[in-house]
Amino acid sequence: MLNFLKGLVYDLVLILAITGRRKKNTTPKALIVRTDEIGDFVLWQSFIAEMVQCTLLQNYAVDFVGNTSIRTLFNLQAKNYFSNSIWLHKNAFKTNMLYRYKFLRNIYLGRYDIVINPIYSRAKRIDDSIVKAAKAKNTYGMFRNKQNYASYEQLYDFRLYKYLMPEMQKPVFEFYRNKAFTEFVTGKTSEVFKPTFPINIIHSNVTSRIYHDYFVIFPGSRHEKRIWPTENFVEVSNYLYERFNWMALVCGSRNDLQYSRSFVKQYNHPLKDLTNKTTLPELLLVLKNAKCLISVDTGSIHLAALVNTTTFGVFNGSQYGRFAPYPEAFSNNIVAVYPHTIDDAVQKNDVKIMKKLEYVVNIPYADVTAIKMITTIKKFFDTHPPH
Repeated sequence: MLNFLKGLVYDLVLILAITGRRKKNTTPKALIVRTDEIGDFVLWQSFIAEMVQCTLLQNYAVDFVGNTSIRTLFNLQAKNYFSNSIWLHKNAFKTNMLYRYKFLRNIYLGRYDIVINPIYSRAKRIDDSIVKAAKAKNTYGMFRNKQNYASYEQLYDFRLYKYLMPEMQKPVFEFYRNKAFTEFVTGKTSEVFKPTFPINIIHSNVTSRIYHDYFVIFPGSRHEKRIWPTENFVEVSNYLYERFNWMALVCGSRNDLQYSRSFVKQYNHPLKDLTNKTTLPELLLVLKNAKCLISVDTGSIHLAALVNTTTFGVFNGSQYGRFAPYPEAFSNNIVAVYPHTIDDAVQKNDVKIMKKLEYVVNIPYADVTAIKMITTIKKFFDTHPPH
């Protein structure tokens, strides 16, 4: 009931935000909306040039709405393709109704002619609300999954999108879905074949302060349910130090500080803590020079894939095939480690279980044991010796 009432408040704020006249623009305007998380952006950003420079948007001033979490990475290269960048503080958008009103009001007053939303897991209360506030004549989106829509919200996006890319056969790795959507919008075959990023444009001395071969530990997550026990990270790190004499480098954002501190307190070998001390571009440099990354299912894995860093990720089976395992066509050193129950279901092609794995599942990440992770790492480095 509380969630339903909150939805009514959001609807009222939207109605207030889209009232009144709007001035006509001297130049036609388009808006691209990408308000999801770091990993989602990383698997999409390679298509920005093709989308913005396509025939559909020729002679349009194109604005971008993005999640503040990707701002530093976006500003390095992607901002050059847009006339204006609009940054969404998602937490404030969900909790501060004055902020929500002003944000939606600014979108409405922008008077966009075209709005493009490349998000598959669309959300009524975030990106779809922004699209609705724009009131554009031409709107492009994907046939969404049902993950972020409550049962009573299913009609909210009815006819919201004039052009809707049909659902693809599942499972689809997110990069390939983004590629299909880019082709849907541009009407051309995409020439992007894997996620890339020009790391040479990043200028920082962050790695010059690290005088040791190191591996990266990313012990936090913005979702409490995605946390892997600290003692598991410690046990795996002990193995890497004892076998290779590598130093542990702890990374993360401000929200990860509690998990980093817990690791630092329990780990008794050489380490350096860079939690909340790097930007996303600097983190790319750190990952580029690392021997490997150990992380739960977070954006750090997709950042590591961009720079071809050997990665061992802890996954619980959620959205299997969409964000992991990584296609070998991209890289053979992004290793997804799952609980035995998921491995068995995949091996047996258990249709009933695999259908559930299309969405987020509640299998504890702790079901991936430290021993299984160590065994996986040992097997990998036995056949792919580190340089």
